[in-house]
Amino acid sequence: MGRIRRFYYDLFSHFYDIIIDLHSGDKSAALREYLVESSGMGPGDSVLDICAGTGSVAMRASENVRERGGKVVALDFSLGMLRKTAKKVRERDLDGVFSVQADVSNLPFPEGSFDCVTCSHAMYELTARAREKGLGEIRRVLKDGGRFFMMEHEVPGKPFIRFLYHIRLLTMGSGQNREFAKDETVELSQHLSDIRKSSSPTGRSKLISGTKGA
Repeated sequence: MGRIRRFYYDLFSHFYDIIIDLHSGDKSAALREYLVESSGMGPGDSVLDICAGTGSVAMRASENVRERGGKVVALDFSLGMLRKTAKKVRERDLDGVFSVQADVSNLPFPEGSFDCVTCSHAMYELTARAREKGLGEIRRVLKDGGRFFMMEHEVPGKPFIRFLYHIRLLTMGSGQNREFAKDETVELSQHLSDIRKSSSPTGRSKLISGTKGA
């Protein structure tokens, strides 16, 4: 099953940016801006972007942190996605953006490595077990006081799009996955504190965050 999922996302990497724009109703640049600026990340910070896709969030984050030796790690289990990221980084001649192939449920970093962890439109794609382990790993690699920011889709307002959204939820497997898509704060609060939730400027995406306590 893991190989099949990896093959699917390697293939999906060719269409990823287009699909995100269509599904969210936001332009991806606006979403990146909202996520990065809401996080408060700044010069010298170390940032991990998990399930990084084609690197859009990681590259935008690098603009905020690259001074004073800041770095951004774009992590994904799909080599296809990471190749797209590497291509974008080369084309834009960006420093301080690194690609790592790994699974979110087993992050290859020491405890307390990052000031901020981000994830855009991906956590609901994980199995319930992988997400549970992943949230534990996110807490582990965050520094004390570090924050996790995740962006997901809001329930669409238009009837037909909302119908498609609920069909998508039905394909997500377990009821736990569907409940997570409806309210992510319950699972996040089991690993992080100071859980906050807000809507993107269009109202079609939502941002949920939590802090690692000391």
